[in-house]
Amino acid sequence: MSELTTSSERNKTGWILITIATMLTASIIFWFFNNPEGFIENLIGYKRDVFSNIFIWIFTAFIVVGYIAYTIIALPFVKAHVFTMSWLKVIGIRIAIVTGIVEEVIFRHLLMEYLLTNAFSDLKQILISGIVFGIAHGVWVLLRGDWKIALPVILSTTILGSLLAMLYIMTGRSTFAPIVAHMLINMVIEPWLMLSAVSGKWDSKLK
Repeated sequence: MSELTTSSERNKTGWILITIATMLTASIIFWFFNNPEGFIENLIGYKRDVFSNIFIWIFTAFIVVGYIAYTIIALPFVKAHVFTMSWLKVIGIRIAIVTGIVEEVIFRHLLMEYLLTNAFSDLKQILISGIVFGIAHGVWVLLRGDWKIALPVILSTTILGSLLAMLYIMTGRSTFAPIVAHMLINMVIEPWLMLSAVSGKWDSKLK
């Protein structure tokens, strides 16, 4: 691990991620035991024909590779640590799985189905889903008062959210592909994205 981050910053990051992961895991457990079949088919979006359309998975790969590439270019700190293995990375993998599920259920399935029932067009659903997703991911940066990084975070995650919303509609309103994309992205960039936020060392590189 780079000396640019202190033990205190790494421990704080670990506890933040563990707390978030625990809360989101509780949500997943609740959804599953409340309605196991509905959880798998409706919330997770897993159906027998989920892998039948190759173009869906090409688009999924485009989203994953594109956002990871953007992140490691925009944030040298994340790029410097992306292949680092540590106890934080183990926690990062767990957080990637649970956030991929919960955030896609909330920002794609629940939000977009609500908008659909209120007669919002597909385009409006995509834009609203993306914007809400972007704002939600930018709030924690804004709380630090770091406007220089907050605006790019909000813009980039708005674009990511909009692409995932497009993917959701393209798959016949199934969250499965968006969940896979979200998980893969977070598995690469976490926990380094959170550590960079905690330490404030967005632009730092390894010595």
